[in-house]
Amino acid sequence: MSEKNENAIVLPAAEKNELILRFAKSYRFEGAEYSEVDLTGLENMSAGDLCAVGKLVSRSLGATPVPELTVDYAVYMAARASGKPVEFFQRLPAKEAIKLKNLVTSFLYGGDGEE
Repeated sequence: MSEKNENAIVLPAAEKNELILRFAKSYRFEGAEYSEVDLTGLENMSAGDLCAVGKLVSRSLGATPVPELTVDYAVYMAARASGKPVEFFQRLPAKEAIKLKNLVTSFLYGGDGEE
């Protein structure tokens, strides 16, 4: 018989796919073509990551009332979550950058009932 890990959390496929940023058109960065970027690493980020990203954003933007709602915050979060360089996200077309911001914001403020 096989053992089951009763504490394991398995996300439904649809929920996992919500953390894949799909581009409307392929995106070229440093000689490679991308149609999407995997941001499922957001699930593994800690409060320490949020603090580090907050410090980076306040250095670039100064005092911001809600930094996690800025494109800059989303860019730094995505870079940490994906392992891609910050420049990868800073060079996204504007429309894709807004999609990124919305994805990160939805992840952070998502209506999962845990507030």
